[in-house]
Amino acid sequence: MILTATVTIQNQTTNYDAEGLPVIVWTANQTTEQAGHQPLSDELEYKSYGVNDGITDRFFLKTTSAAKENGRILDAGIAYIVRRIKPYPNHWEATARKVVE
Repeated sequence: MILTATVTIQNQTTNYDAEGLPVIVWTANQTTEQAGHQPLSDELEYKSYGVNDGITDRFFLKTTSAAKENGRILDAGIAYIVRRIKPYPNHWEATARKVVE
């Protein structure tokens, strides 16, 4: 596993406004860690995982990573929502979808 990127890991909490509607807030106590980052095409996603649900990238993380499903990874100012985390003996593989704002 080659860790070529420094990424920021954020996890979400849900607060509720005065009307009782949910408001997603990203953690202020974010962590920064080294990760491997690869773009992922629809074809490769289907071959690797058997599904095609809009995953655009994958990250290779240390097993001590703070990343969680539905959390966010920031790499070079671009946000990615983590869809799945697959544990391996020596690393975690997080598949993510790029956030288009």
